[in-house]
Amino acid sequence: MSVRLEWEGKPTHVERLTLPFQTVETINESRATRERDHGSLLVSDASAATERNLLVWGDNRLVMSSLLSDYAGKVKLAYIDPPFDTGADFSHRVAVGEGTVEKLPSILEEHAYRDTWGAGHQSYLSMMYERLVLIHELLTHDGSIYLHCDWRVSSFLRLVLDEIFGADCFQNEIAWCYREAINSTKRWNRKHDTILFYSKDPEHWCFNANQVLQPHSPNTIKKYKHADQQGRYRLMGRGIVDSPIRSARDVAPEWERTHPELVYRHYLRAGTYGVDYWNIDVINQASHERVGYATQKPEELVERIIKASSNEEDIVADFFIGSGTTAVVAEKLNRRWIGCDLGRFAIHTTRKRLLNIPDCRPFDIKNL
Repeated sequence: MSVRLEWEGKPTHVERLTLPFQTVETINESRATRERDHGSLLVSDASAATERNLLVWGDNRLVMSSLLSDYAGKVKLAYIDPPFDTGADFSHRVAVGEGTVEKLPSILEEHAYRDTWGAGHQSYLSMMYERLVLIHELLTHDGSIYLHCDWRVSSFLRLVLDEIFGADCFQNEIAWCYREAINSTKRWNRKHDTILFYSKDPEHWCFNANQVLQPHSPNTIKKYKHADQQGRYRLMGRGIVDSPIRSARDVAPEWERTHPELVYRHYLRAGTYGVDYWNIDVINQASHERVGYATQKPEELVERIIKASSNEEDIVADFFIGSGTTAVVAEKLNRRWIGCDLGRFAIHTTRKRLLNIPDCRPFDIKNL
């Protein structure tokens, strides 16, 4: 049985316009044009222009449709943190000298900064539906999407994702738990966001569980009382029928000496496998990460996603780049990346953060 979400004005067709990109600036041009020696063959990096990372200013629907000719089936991971349909005004206050100036959005940036979509979510859902269809086409066969949202729209967006990706491609509903001021006395304080994780294929997707191991608790570590050249371990009874220590934990060392066939060493892994609730602090006002962008997410949060669902040199995309955290983390983790946003302040903020990364690889800033 399939369930579909219907609303007034739901798109029946997603237009795929292909518009030319205009290069506004190439960052680290000297590095991009350097020639590399491959054995006896010198290869000019002029061809690398098509392999540079991309930061694009423009409507992400048009950007994604224009990327299809070169990038369809090539993006391993999409992480998006779209507006949550909150009715909030995402103007920005920018530090100038010792004071601040309010940066109001232009008419073109109105949709990027003003998260106001009208009653009933219809226009918001139509906006998201079109973009999710295009992201699905850009993903590799084993690619994934992580969609960041909150209680206002998570139930709607899960049904939209079920329709586009398939309900059998749903992998996790992750709760990002954080602490902020706790003031509500009417209901449980809302202190988590939702991240919906879908794969493009129901059977095959990239997931590096060992890259995102979580630290063991002190109590767990204490249980591993013995050690050898391979590390700390516990002595456990094998699951052998009629064994007096069948499946027993922490058996006495004498059993290993006298009945080694009944005992095995259980070694302490580097960490425990991840779960679907993440306790990660929001960026506080004193953090060196903080750039003054209202929707900025912690690098630790995005790093966990990128490490889990991509490998080095894979393409990671964020089509609501905002403060630029996805591009920054992808660059640090040696991934290729594509980012875009309709807000000029988002592009400027992302550019500035990338330039602060030592030896940042070349990237183009483009518009349509």
